[in-house]
Amino acid sequence: MQTLFENEKFEWINLQNPTKIELDEIATKYCFQKLTIEDSLEPGHLPKYESDDSKVSFLLIRFFDKEHRMLKNTVREFSHKISIYIGADFIVTVHQKETDIFEKIQKKYLANTDPSKIIIKGILYRIISETIKTYEEPAYQMDEEVNQLEHLIFTDDFRKIKLPTLYKIKREATACKKILDYTLEALKEYRADNKKTSSSQDLYEENVKMLHLHSQIVDDVQSLLTIYLSLNGQKSNEIMQTLTVFSAFFLPLTFIAGIYGMNFDFMPELNYKLGYPICLLVMLLVVIFIYFWFRKKKYL
Repeated sequence: MQTLFENEKFEWINLQNPTKIELDEIATKYCFQKLTIEDSLEPGHLPKYESDDSKVSFLLIRFFDKEHRMLKNTVREFSHKISIYIGADFIVTVHQKETDIFEKIQKKYLANTDPSKIIIKGILYRIISETIKTYEEPAYQMDEEVNQLEHLIFTDDFRKIKLPTLYKIKREATACKKILDYTLEALKEYRADNKKTSSSQDLYEENVKMLHLHSQIVDDVQSLLTIYLSLNGQKSNEIMQTLTVFSAFFLPLTFIAGIYGMNFDFMPELNYKLGYPICLLVMLLVVIFIYFWFRKKKYL
């Protein structure tokens, strides 16, 4: 447990990777709801906001931080949670994963502001704002990757694209979109429970902006997947068309060769002096006819 800030109005306490016993002690001291403690300990819990009669509000948000391993829960793979308990004279933050969000707040806000003018809502605003900003850089990186993939597709280099790459981007963007969707709902409930100030409106708009970016990436990747599969299907159709053309040429020739390859004694053409050149000429005429017929039908 660490006290990050304190003045005559309130105290800001931070707990990193606390045990259930430590959380229970804090909960007893500040009258937290038992269910919110379980939410704080659950690694994959989605963003939410709760307020009860004890005048202690609970806000759970998630900041972007990619794991270097594949998890079944994509939310956990790309983000970690911060649980925030807000009371009249305290704010308690709980998180498992180390983050520089609180350090940024101390340097940008607490160190440059008169301590007597710092309020709970000011710290809360900056925690939420810095959390939402963690989704900005990943969005721009994914957008750049999507632009490069689009360039490959529309310059006939689409075979260089690997499906796992598209799947990876879609997985990450979808997870971020899901988190931001729930964060937006939590912010709506927070604004409904508190006065709709300009600062809360700024947070709302900032979240909407990030949500739009990630939603656009999901749509773009889905479009790329559709185009990629369509181009692959087109190439397959071209191969099948080529094989069909070859088959159309060789099928009548094979038929003629099959007839004259039969071992019957009474086949007059076999003893005819000009039978061989005539047969070759017929085969050639068949090939020419098929060629011009295909050209007329625009198959070639």
